[in-house]
Amino acid sequence: LLGYLGQAAYLMQNQGDYTQVFYSSVPSGAFWPVLVIANVAALIASRAMTTATFSCIKQSTALGCFPRLKIIHTSRKFMGQIYIPVLNWFLLAACVVLVCSVPSVTEIGNAYGIAELGVMMMTTILVTLVMILIWQINIVIVMAFLIIFMGLELTFFSSAIWFVGDGSWIILIFAGVLFVVMSIWNYGSKLKYETEVKQKMSMDLLRQLGPNLGTIRAPGIGLVYNELARGIPTIFGHFLTTLPAIHSMIIFVCVKYVPVPVVPEGERFFFRRVCPKSYHMFRCIARYG
Repeated sequence: LLGYLGQAAYLMQNQGDYTQVFYSSVPSGAFWPVLVIANVAALIASRAMTTATFSCIKQSTALGCFPRLKIIHTSRKFMGQIYIPVLNWFLLAACVVLVCSVPSVTEIGNAYGIAELGVMMMTTILVTLVMILIWQINIVIVMAFLIIFMGLELTFFSSAIWFVGDGSWIILIFAGVLFVVMSIWNYGSKLKYETEVKQKMSMDLLRQLGPNLGTIRAPGIGLVYNELARGIPTIFGHFLTTLPAIHSMIIFVCVKYVPVPVVPEGERFFFRRVCPKSYHMFRCIARYG
């Protein structure tokens, strides 16, 4: 924030020198040290962006707002230290495509500016909610914090919004596409779960079918994935009516995420019998961090 204010002060005195305002505002004797510091800061910022992206995608996945990806926990002690290989390669490809396709550095700077201001405003809103709901700070202090910081950020945002046609549209389109994907996935996940809950099979029906479930039980183990922690999913009834035979042992698998880095192996899988012993039907709840 102080850096932006310093550049704004420089532009007030040198309005024509706006193309390279950051380096132009640096005194000539401090150019090379500032260049080194700027590159180191860029490396740190890129690492922070990657880590934040991993965290956001993991939380979105846990909330049912994003497709499930392979998540690797790099620490067994600290929560949040994760690595998502697919997302890491996607960020690499997106950065290369962005740099190669955008004709000027100014447009990249405009896109970065509106993204940074969006993050700042969202952070202010979330901190305000935390102050009200969790810390329970006096409402006068909360409103003073919100007015001061949000007012300053909106001032910067109002200037950045004028550059939508000069590169900022890239971030807005990307954010819009991501929002659509997350909304559709969340809607589909909720609809799928609600459908499974409403249409799950009755235990009385299974008891009426008997241990053979009205079909041939072939040797082997069959795994049926579903989101239900209780009950028999309706897809199993579809299997009984369409398949010529089913496995002699059926295991309904349900995957749940818990807010810990790693679930111990002894507590990772919970098994219990679904029907009487002669049915050979079980439920497995797999818990992962």
